[in-house]
Amino acid sequence: MLARKRTYGLGIWGLGLGYYLFYTPYSGLTKALSKGLLTGVPVSGAVLLPASVMATVVFMLGFITAMKWWKYAGHREFFGVSIPFPRRETFLSAICMATIIGTTTLAFSFGGISIVLVLVLLRGGVLILAPLVDTIRQRRVRWFSWAAMWVSLMAVMVVLSDVGNFKLSFAALLDIGAYLTAYFFKFQFMTKLAKSNERSNTLRYFVEEQMIASPLLLLVLGVMALAGRGEAMLGFRLGFTTFLFSAAVGWALLVGLFYAALCVCTTFIFLDRRENTFCVPMHCGSSMLSGLTASYALAWFPNQSPPGGWQMASAGLIVIALALLSPLHHFEFYLGKLRYALAQMFPNLISSSQKEHSRAAIGLEPTVADVGFSTQMAAGADEFKKIGQIILFVCSGNTCRSPMAAAIGNAEIARRFSLRLENLDRVGPLALSAGVSAREGAPMTTEAKQALHSIGISANGHRASNLTAELALQVEKIFCMTQAQRNAVIKIAPAAAEKTLCLDPDGDVEDPMGSELANYVNCARRIHSLVGLRFDEIGLQGHLQS
Repeated sequence: MLARKRTYGLGIWGLGLGYYLFYTPYSGLTKALSKGLLTGVPVSGAVLLPASVMATVVFMLGFITAMKWWKYAGHREFFGVSIPFPRRETFLSAICMATIIGTTTLAFSFGGISIVLVLVLLRGGVLILAPLVDTIRQRRVRWFSWAAMWVSLMAVMVVLSDVGNFKLSFAALLDIGAYLTAYFFKFQFMTKLAKSNERSNTLRYFVEEQMIASPLLLLVLGVMALAGRGEAMLGFRLGFTTFLFSAAVGWALLVGLFYAALCVCTTFIFLDRRENTFCVPMHCGSSMLSGLTASYALAWFPNQSPPGGWQMASAGLIVIALALLSPLHHFEFYLGKLRYALAQMFPNLISSSQKEHSRAAIGLEPTVADVGFSTQMAAGADEFKKIGQIILFVCSGNTCRSPMAAAIGNAEIARRFSLRLENLDRVGPLALSAGVSAREGAPMTTEAKQALHSIGISANGHRASNLTAELALQVEKIFCMTQAQRNAVIKIAPAAAEKTLCLDPDGDVEDPMGSELANYVNCARRIHSLVGLRFDEIGLQGHLQS
């Protein structure tokens, strides 16, 4: 069937584990350096930052290059050369991220407060921000996300009740305030631009933010080191000069490397399509547990104490919060997946009714072999009508590119579900088209019909129609041929912005109108390839996944 309303992914738990594994040495090393446990001489946060940020820059840019993700960023041409270039909102998000990187490392270097307390102050504030941003962005928050958030806040309050064992300086409070302010704005940019199932959107946001964040922070630190006055500025200056030749620089570089790695994990945790009130407790829980682990590790050094009873009680509450976020509330879904996998491996040991129960539990339709073609058609029709998921393709005049895409889309749906096009028509076309400046009633161009015929797809009796706000809000996804058309759709229906995408995330599908037939054929072939990729992305697999 078409994409489910919810995507039950376990990948966020792997990211949470990675975050825990990287944050533990990051926080532990930063605190150990600030106390002089590794080198015998305490290293202030101001001195530590330049070298650690240098390592973060190298790792992050190298990671993006190794993953071949630069292609997802927006590009602009300068002197005939196309280079990655961020959007305005992503650039602002990168400024927030640069602030977060700097304030996080500084927070662990302040005296008088433990690793766990630092995490409690930082994460407690973020936990409050998550539902606030979800409310502002009008995102639905599910019960277990609310429950996990409240339990996590209880864990924060438990640690804060141990007020006699810490002290907060004005500098520490200022640092924490800057950190939370930056996260408040970053969450809003991130939620608007990238929290969806569209991998291209997610990677574009990640690349554009990270290509700016740590290099910008390094640049600002350099300017402050050159022009600034005061103890902190002197610390930055030492960090760029004398410290780079000291025995402690290797530890500082490790701090930066671990931060870059955990930054990858935490960014993709936040970019999960689920609400911030789900993702933030996941992130906070992992970091709180890593803080406890790092604190116990530092307790092996002379004169260092392990976490106290209040901190352990807080950790217990964090474990409860993570259990609330776990897949336990989707037990039937995962049990169905297990049964279905066993049915595929051992078909003779599982009855037909058990097979179908398992398929239903994980959102798959009955197979042709099990229930027959006519039954499948009836069930498929009912399912399509119930879900109401329609794919809309948009171009300018609605006589060439978008009607070709709709014809290709319906043919692809029929192929994937082993249906005949005439049977699909009884359900109602699942791929539609419209134009942002169409001449109502105009037919598909002759060349477009010929191009479809050349790739084995029949053209129907299409007539052009203009996009309306009502139609835009009714469909599940909108794929536009160009960025300009996407902007036009959003102007017509602002509420449809999140589900409105370019068919090709890497560039426009140019209009072949007025050119030779070969260009129409090439355009049809390109659209056919892109439609297949997009259907894979949104989970429209049909029997291809069985």
